[in-house]
Amino acid sequence: MQSLIQVVNKLQDVFAVVGEQQIADLPQIVVVGTQSSGKSSVLESIVGKSFLPRGTGIVTRAPLVIQMIRYTEETKRSMLMSHNIEDNESITEWAEFLHKPNNFFFDFDSVRNEIESRTNILAGNNKGITNSQILLKIHTNRYDLTFVDLPGITKVPVGDQPDDIDEQIQKLIMSYVNKANSIILAVVTANTDPSTSESLQIAKKIDPDGVRTIAVVTKLDLIDEGTLQDTKDLLCGRRIPVKLGIIGVVNRSQKDIVENKSMDATLTSETEFLKTNYPDICTKHGNKALARTLQMILITHIKKVYPKLKVELEDMKNKLGRKLLLLHTPENKVSFVIGLLKDISKSYEDTVNGNQNDVSVDEIIGGASVARIIQQKYLKTINAIDPLQDLTNENIATVLLNTSGTNQSTFVNEKALQKILSRQLKNLVEPSLDCVELVRSEMLNILNSIDDRLLETLRRYPQLNEDVRNVFEKLLEENVKNIKDFIASYIESYQECLDTANPDFILEIVKSSSTIQEEILAAANINNYKDDSDSSSDGNWKDMTQHKKVELNRIQMLNQLLTGLNNNDDSLESSEQVKLHRDLSQCYFEYIRKIVRDFVPKRIKHKMINSFLKVLDKRLNEEIFQTYLIEKKIDEVLLEDESFQKDRKDLDIKLDTVMKALKNMIDIQYL
Repeated sequence: MQSLIQVVNKLQDVFAVVGEQQIADLPQIVVVGTQSSGKSSVLESIVGKSFLPRGTGIVTRAPLVIQMIRYTEETKRSMLMSHNIEDNESITEWAEFLHKPNNFFFDFDSVRNEIESRTNILAGNNKGITNSQILLKIHTNRYDLTFVDLPGITKVPVGDQPDDIDEQIQKLIMSYVNKANSIILAVVTANTDPSTSESLQIAKKIDPDGVRTIAVVTKLDLIDEGTLQDTKDLLCGRRIPVKLGIIGVVNRSQKDIVENKSMDATLTSETEFLKTNYPDICTKHGNKALARTLQMILITHIKKVYPKLKVELEDMKNKLGRKLLLLHTPENKVSFVIGLLKDISKSYEDTVNGNQNDVSVDEIIGGASVARIIQQKYLKTINAIDPLQDLTNENIATVLLNTSGTNQSTFVNEKALQKILSRQLKNLVEPSLDCVELVRSEMLNILNSIDDRLLETLRRYPQLNEDVRNVFEKLLEENVKNIKDFIASYIESYQECLDTANPDFILEIVKSSSTIQEEILAAANINNYKDDSDSSSDGNWKDMTQHKKVELNRIQMLNQLLTGLNNNDDSLESSEQVKLHRDLSQCYFEYIRKIVRDFVPKRIKHKMINSFLKVLDKRLNEEIFQTYLIEKKIDEVLLEDESFQKDRKDLDIKLDTVMKALKNMIDIQYL
């Protein structure tokens, strides 16, 4: 029976083969450290082989997935036989790369060369980095363990490295440590302040409680003797708040590397160093202790996240299956087109009427967006129009004179009032017609808010998509022309035909401001000139001077009543007649504005929206499906966009990958 770690290795293989490592959040150990932290030496000590590229600057430029697989004698014999290799006791480890299947490496210097070669292929030769993984399997007689070696953190570009190399590395590291199922292996040097450690800062940012972070303290042999107690405090967890443990190790020195000191000899030297300097905690530290701890942590973590990971993969399988179903090739193309057109019509109607299944919580769509146009744009605009816009008293006086011709105007000059109102009511036309255009545009836009499944299908067939949109545009254009003509004619009827005796108009005067009411009443009463003859009970009629005064008053009153002009005023512009026509114009405009702002939205809904929905299904059928049949174009219009052919292939691969992963996960529940 395979170990838990080997099963997860299989999952990594499955996703890596198709380049989809980011599909699933697999449990894994992610190694994070600066370039000079001794990260490579730690990994080589765990593996027991010197195999990683070395040098100045960034050496690890691609995520390197290292799978340590503990082989059995049977596995080893099978490998040797399949490659016609004689059984040799000196072969205790061998390696293979996922990108070179069945090509085994027994010389680990060759492994190093292959890593460098593959890195250059993936990341180029200019010291840049790549997100593409290199997956290395190391078959060993030690233990099962898997970890991901990431590029070392750096701040300063070297040589031909990009100026933003530090940002690129940070982004790459974050893409791994951000995953909830990743264990962070933070490499820290003993001879620097841990509070300034880049790896610990990243770990603290992503995992503030330290529940999935383990720290490795390197270079214990390089610290001053006077700081041993500080280092002991560090190793005992008194300075770094991580929950999975802190383990100190001694790396191979550059001298050891040059002299090709063996890993076993290095581990022996490390053990002696720890016993001498940290006798009471020496068994908890060192590379052997690190390997055991990492293995235990990874196994525990795999068991913990397995149920959730399985659910996520099942969900992924279902989602990919649904997406793939949408991209299936229809068997009966005629039925497919008929059904699609009916579904589009139904989905559009549901979206307009607010009956869609998936109600958006992020934006206003469908009929609600049309209602918003009417409420927030049209009514707001039309209510803001000044009834006396660009109309002065002088303008009114001029109209009064021009409509009187050679005769002086009567007091209420309906001809003048009609001309004034025709001019002012014209201001209601443009906003009303603009509202029609805005609604037309929004109704076209609503097509992009119908069921995503239908939109995806339309995008899949470019010609069909274009034809459907053409029918929408054509049908809306027909409605728009008719409704615009009707609205313009409707407002024009009020411009040309006044009805000042209408009770609603009289009511509008009553509801107007007190100032307007007083001016109209004052004008109607001819300034309320008082006839002194009514109160002359004291014999003043005998006084000829007083009699003459009364006579003059009456003549003046009659003159105003008959001519409509206030001769007492200095100018016509300030006369009572001008004020009267101004106030009547304002009240009549308000009266008509209420009618128009009530009529236009109703007309749009009735003749533009409802009428459109009633004939949409019929028009789609007549102008698309029937045309396709007559012209025998069904096969032609169902030619897929090339991108969808690629998408279907990709979905097939991803679905197959997830299915294989789920099959492999079955083994975990029995371990």
